[in-house]
Amino acid sequence: MIIVRPLEFIIEQNTISKDNTAIWDKDKTYKINDEVSFKGYIYKSASDEDKHEEPDVYFDKWVKMRPTNENACFDDEVNTQSKDNKTWSVIIDVKESFDALAVLNANLSKIKIQTLDKRVIYEKSLFYRKSRTWWEYFFGRFKINKDDFIFFKYPINSKIKITFYALNDIANVGHILLGKKEKLGITIHPANLTYLNYSKTNTNEWGHTTVVDGKKAKFLEFIVALEKAHFDYYDDLIESIYNKKTLFIADESENGFKKLTTFGILKDYSAPIEDYDFLQIKLNIQGLI
Repeated sequence: MIIVRPLEFIIEQNTISKDNTAIWDKDKTYKINDEVSFKGYIYKSASDEDKHEEPDVYFDKWVKMRPTNENACFDDEVNTQSKDNKTWSVIIDVKESFDALAVLNANLSKIKIQTLDKRVIYEKSLFYRKSRTWWEYFFGRFKINKDDFIFFKYPINSKIKITFYALNDIANVGHILLGKKEKLGITIHPANLTYLNYSKTNTNEWGHTTVVDGKKAKFLEFIVALEKAHFDYYDDLIESIYNKKTLFIADESENGFKKLTTFGILKDYSAPIEDYDFLQIKLNIQGLI
């Protein structure tokens, strides 16, 4: 099993189409349903009072609606996308070295990563064709990866430029994560994968059922075998990621289960201490929506 601990970074440049919502102005009077942009999010006024304070402090006067377009791929959710109809790029500065990068919930044709001196360190098309027969190889449809997990051969310790290439006038990205890769034991199968559906249904007296689409969340439960001699190190590592957005890759084999890769938070962790060379710890992961 591999986990990727996220690192904080600074966005030095973002060429995506910007949100047109006006920035909050402390000297302006706002009326109900007026929208403002503040610290990367769009807020809607919930009152007609003459005086409006900071939107992220006075929750009775403002309603947090959504992230701005340029911030959607950097917020705490995967389903909110930064959207554009053309190729765009970001320049990111990480204050420490990193060796992993994830691009999640994307609609793209290609990703390219360069240093600022234009040295290409990663380039990949998100088109692929998985075939089981010769017919599928020649006539099967191309598929598109929505998630891309990048592990560099050596740590990167410089600013990088990530370019997202449009696919049929669509260049959307749900989340960008940079971090450090850590090996955490061996996942023991079987693992348990569950989806929680937040959609709502209503059936009337004639038996007609309507469905209101909602989001879905992934839950993973699995056991990882650790060497007893290294337990204290692993225990400190797990403690450091509590309540932090983390990428969990439970099955890292070449033909493994992609569904066991989850961007989420650690909900529960138990580690029975036994007098053996290996210990088996139990992890429960809640995927972020």
